Parts: sequence; structure tokens; C-alpha cells
Amino acid sequence: MLKPYPCLRLAFFIPLILSANNAQTQEQLGMRLERFSGIYSAGINPANTAFTPHNWEVSLFNADLFTENSYAFLRNTSLQNALRNSDKIVSVTDTSAENPLSRDAILQDFADPSRPIHVVLQTRLAGPGFSFRFGDNHTVGLTTAFRTHFSSYQIPEFFAYRNISDLPRNQAINVPSTGLSGMSWAEIGLHYSRLQDLGDVQMAWGVSPKLLLGYEGFSVRAQSNFDYTEKLGDTVVLGSGRWDYAFTTANLTDNSDEVSLKRQGMGMAFDLGVSWAMPSDEEDGSYRWRAGVSLVDAGWVRFRNTARKHRVVFDTAIAVTGADFPGRDNVDDIMQDVSQAFMGDSTASLLGNAFSMALPTALSLQFDAQVLPMLYVGAVLTQRTPFSKNALKRPATLAVVPRFEHRWLSASLPVVVNDWRSVRIGAAARIAWLYLGTDNLNSFFTKDKLSGADFYIGLKINGFRVKSGEKGYRLNRERGNRSSGPNRKKIKCYTF
Repeated sequence: MLKPYPCLRLAFFIPLILSANNAQTQEQLGMRLERFSGIYSAGINPANTAFTPHNWEVSLFNADLFTENSYAFLRNTSLQNALRNSDKIVSVTDTSAENPLSRDAILQDFADPSRPIHVVLQTRLAGPGFSFRFGDNHTVGLTTAFRTHFSSYQIPEFFAYRNISDLPRNQAINVPSTGLSGMSWAEIGLHYSRLQDLGDVQMAWGVSPKLLLGYEGFSVRAQSNFDYTEKLGDTVVLGSGRWDYAFTTANLTDNSDEVSLKRQGMGMAFDLGVSWAMPSDEEDGSYRWRAGVSLVDAGWVRFRNTARKHRVVFDTAIAVTGADFPGRDNVDDIMQDVSQAFMGDSTASLLGNAFSMALPTALSLQFDAQVLPMLYVGAVLTQRTPFSKNALKRPATLAVVPRFEHRWLSASLPVVVNDWRSVRIGAAARIAWLYLGTDNLNSFFTKDKLSGADFYIGLKINGFRVKSGEKGYRLNRERGNRSSGPNRKKIKCYTF
């Protein structure tokens, strides 16, 4: 069995195990793509608000959760069954011939990965926000949100549970470079988009600058391969390593009463996008097709004062034992023990009291086309584009989204390729102003291998004027081009 080495548990295993037991947001496709999404659509492309039929809207709240991993899973259960019977979840490590699994138990098991392990956890709780069109071509808005993100995509197979729980002795194992990172932050964002005519095609561009308030952050990274050899007793030999650690410390305290939401950093970010659309001849101002490209979550948070940045570097084989790492409650003491064991100086690893973390930046391409009245098919490609080694990493997404869309009702069935690893089918609906959806419908209703889940909800209100005209957008036949903007037509409020 693997012996307990506190520094290695801190660096690698604890964050991995905590995240692996979570249940899968991705891109919330059901509330981002349709024409009536309004300020929600700015989350995937800020230019899209220029095509919103309404003059104004207020978002009351929206929330989402996405988590997925290839480290651990629940056998033969669905998300709702697991939530209802969480007290019946039993780890495979707690079962044996003398302690067999009960008939109604839900078994938590570990995967045998054939490729690097990935772990992603994303949550977003968005507060009040709004958008407002002034003139014919300008839209402004405000968004607020609190977000958390934890991710790693290059955890070596060495760290799979069945490997680390039964390592051979006196055999050097080369461990590839790896890393984990996580952060929680709040963001206050402004928004602006502008619509303009390019002959028969309309173009819009948009930008959403954000002020970021950092609350917690950490990054653990082995920058190069290193050798790991278990010896007799509690001795381990490690060779030629370069390990970087960065973390906030305000809540790393012995007193649980002192743990609270504390701002420890600040930063800036922006979303930027461009879209083109061909208006249709329908009365509600819809389009025949719309295409866009955007860069989202480009920015960073800088943590200062209540932060630590360490680098442990050694180029020779070093043997360590449990005696080198006595039980500690303070993380600074633990890092001093690590520095002393590998660098011969308890303070040598400390680089400073500040570090930066980049947001989960992504490049996104979108295309949406009307195939029949009120029937659309959209496609989205979102590729993570990390700006630095300490960047958070979001899932890569390729999705095709057929949908029915009316101003008071919509329904869609996203087909999603998640991280180029698996195909998921989702479902989403909007009833008036309420959005509900998931990009992983199977996790709710099918008792299968549960390694992730996804859910999102949103509620907003909007005005009752929509773009309309004789043929959707006014056409100035004498001048041969479209007018500077759409007409407005008042419609009746929906009656429930």
C-alpha cells in the first residue's frame, strides 16, 4: 500500500479526490444560442445581443453546474437516484469478503484510464443583470456573477487509484509533468454591442469588459518529469524534480470560525465577438442565418499579500521518510518541511507573496440557420485557449443544436461532443422567461456509469416590443439597401 507522505498528498491527491467525487457547466447551449436569449447570449458571443428582438430585459438570476472526471465514477445509477440515496454510496475501498456490498448500495469505483486523467468542476451563480437598446443599433448591459473553477487535463495514469494504491517497491517510475489549478472569483461586467448594415447582410460587434474580485486560488504543477521509487518502510526516493506551488492563505487557518469569503485579489477580463446575419422575410425580425466568432474569458486575477508562491528544484535523487514531514496544521509549516527536505533550506522554495491566475479562456465559433419557420439548427465549436501555465482550462465543446423557437416558448436538443472524449445528448426549454436545461440528459434518467452531470437554470423578464416590418427588416427599395434599423411593433403580453 502507498504510505502517507503529507507533502505529496497536499500537492497531488487531495484536490484530485475531492473533485472526482463531485457529480458534470459547459456552455449552457439551451440559453445562449436562441434569438430571445438577450444578455444570456453575450456569454458565448457579446455581439449576439445586437440581434435580440426585445428593446430591454432584466435577468433576475441564472445558475449552472458542470463537473466531469475520468478518475472515479458511480456504478449503475443516475444523478437523481444518487442524490436521493447519497447515504447509500459506498466506496469500493470499503468493501471486502468480510464486508460485502449491500443490495441497495451505490458503488463508487475508480477508472482504469488509458490516457491522462481529466477533472473539471465549474459553477456559476449570476445575480441581477440587464440589457437595453438605445437608438436602433446600440445595446448596453450589466452582468454580475460568482464563479468557481477547478481543472486538470494532464494528470498521468500513474495517479490512477489502482496504481498509487499498489506500487511496486524498489522500481523507479517516471512520472510525467502534471498540474492542477482552481479559483473562485466574482465578476462585474459591462456590455456593449453595435449593429450595422453591410448591404443585405448585417454585422454586429460586441465587448464585455469585467472587473474581477479573486477570493481563492491555487496552482500545483510539476514542470518536468521526475522519478518516483518506493523503498522499504516509509522511504521514498524522488529524482530530478521542479515543482511549482501557488495558493491563497487567508482561510488556511486552524480556527474554522475564521473561514469566510474574503477577497484576496483583483483582476480584469473581457469577452469580444463579431457576428454576421442575413435577415429573413418573417414579421418577427428573425434571420436566415447567423455566424459568429468570439474570444471569451480573456483575463487574469492577481493575488497579493495573503498568497504564497513556491518553487522546489532538485537535480539529484533524494530519499525522504515520514519523519521528514511531521504532522502540521499550518500550510506554511508544511511548505517549509518540503523545502528543507528537497533543497536543504526551509525558506529556499519561497519565491514571493503574490501570483497570478488566468481565466478559462476559449475561442468560439458559432453558426445558426433557419431551416423552417420557427425551426433552427445551430452549431458551436468552443476550444480552450489557455494564456499561461497557471490558466484554468475549460472543456472543449463541439455541438449541434436543433431547436424550436417562438417568442414565448422554445425547446432544443443539443448533441455535444465533450472534450473529444464522449458524445452527450442534452435537452433545454424556455417557457416565457424561465430557462431550464442540461447538456447531459442521460445522467438524469439512465442508470449507468455516472462520472459527471450538467444543469442550468435562468429567469429574466423583458419588454414586449420586437423588431418587425413588412419583411422583417425594412427594405429601402429605391436605395437598394436596408435602412439604418428595424421597425418596432408592440405585441400583447403572454397570457399564462
